[in-house]
Amino acid sequence: MTEEGAVLKACKEYLLLRGHFCARVNSGGFETKLGGWFRAVDIKGFPDIVGITVNGKALAVECKSDKGKLSEAQKTFRDEWVSRGGIHIVARKIEDLMSEGL
Repeated sequence: MTEEGAVLKACKEYLLLRGHFCARVNSGGFETKLGGWFRAVDIKGFPDIVGITVNGKALAVECKSDKGKLSEAQKTFRDEWVSRGGIHIVARKIEDLMSEGL
């Protein structure tokens, strides 16, 4: 498992244990056997975890390794999500969720 994958798994488990409703979202894409392209989510920059907090707030968590950076598409998604009242967190460890009160 990659470092980012381990962060994602730990963050999702933590959120669920704290009573938040959330799911892992596979937003990447792949080439089909017929030569076409399939994208799992049609919004570029979609976060790794999406859910609703125990207080009813829309939650988006982008999991990154220590050196990982947000892409431009992820920054655009974050800005749009937050402008509409959602919570967006870049998590490198569970403590990043804790520091946001989750």
